[in-house]
Amino acid sequence: MTSGRRLLVADDDPGVQRALNRLAEKNGFQLVSVLRGSSVVETAMAEAPDLIVLDIHFPDADGRDVLSKLKAHEGTRAIPVVVWSARDPQSDRRTALDLGAEDYVEKRDASTLLAKIERVLLRLRDAG
Repeated sequence: MTSGRRLLVADDDPGVQRALNRLAEKNGFQLVSVLRGSSVVETAMAEAPDLIVLDIHFPDADGRDVLSKLKAHEGTRAIPVVVWSARDPQSDRRTALDLGAEDYVEKRDASTLLAKIERVLLRLRDAG
C-alpha cells in the first residue's frame, strides 16, 4: 500500500468525489478535490500532488485544455496525470495520451483506476 501520497482528483461530480475520497482513504492516500476544471492548474501548483486524476469533461473547462496547461506549466509538467472519462473512451484515450497523460481509465472502472494509481506511484518511487 502507498502511504502518505497526495492525489489531486479533478471531477465535477460530487458523488464521484465522495466515492474516490473513500477509496483514497481506505488505501492510504491523502485526497485533494477540485470540482471545477478552471481550478486544476492553480490547485496543483499550491498542493504539489504526487498524481492528478483528471476528468476530461467539465462544465466550465475542457479537460484536454486543462491537461495541456498542466503539461506546459513548469510547476506542474512533471506531475503524472491519469485521465478518466465516461463519454468517448477511444477518442478521449488517444487525445489524453497524445497530450501527455500517464494513463487513461474509463470512469465505470474505479478498481482499475486504483490499480493504475498504485502502479504510477510505485514507478515514481522506484525511479526516485
